[in-house]
Amino acid sequence: MPVVLLAVRATMATRTANSTFGVLLAVFFVLVSSLVGADKPDFSGSYTLTSTKGAAKVNKGPSSALLVVQNESAIEITKVIDGRQNVNKFPLDGTEGIYESTGGAKGMCKGRFKGKSLVLDMFVTTHPQPNAADVQIHMRERWEMSSDSKKLTIRSDVDSTVQPYLKGFQITGPLSEIYTRN
Repeated sequence: MPVVLLAVRATMATRTANSTFGVLLAVFFVLVSSLVGADKPDFSGSYTLTSTKGAAKVNKGPSSALLVVQNESAIEITKVIDGRQNVNKFPLDGTEGIYESTGGAKGMCKGRFKGKSLVLDMFVTTHPQPNAADVQIHMRERWEMSSDSKKLTIRSDVDSTVQPYLKGFQITGPLSEIYTRN
């Protein structure tokens, strides 16, 4: 009889150790996943443009705004400029999505996180002049949120296969836009 009792105790001790290990493993995975998610800020929300620095100035007319919806796989950005909406969805999984500029030029887009910044790449092929060669334009935006999550700074750069000025066709230089969260 004492042998049976020892066997039962040994079995119970093994089950307790296994369940404790299982709980600790689950807690570890929750902590690791929360730390990984902490590196990817959530830009979801609505914002109003308050200032710009660089190639353009804030229009004194109707305001410019952003509406951002973000999930694990994509970020959807609605830009409202002078009352006109422009919606684009940037995949965050390395694939490319369809992009349309505020001027109507179509191309491809994708997004990725780099540290606490969101980097959005847009690629457009356009024809600024009749009977001219294609012009490849690569626009890149780097989004950064302030530590209090009240200000969003978007830094934009544009690369092109043409010179900055080509018979009236101008490629915008570096630009910073500062938005306030509504």
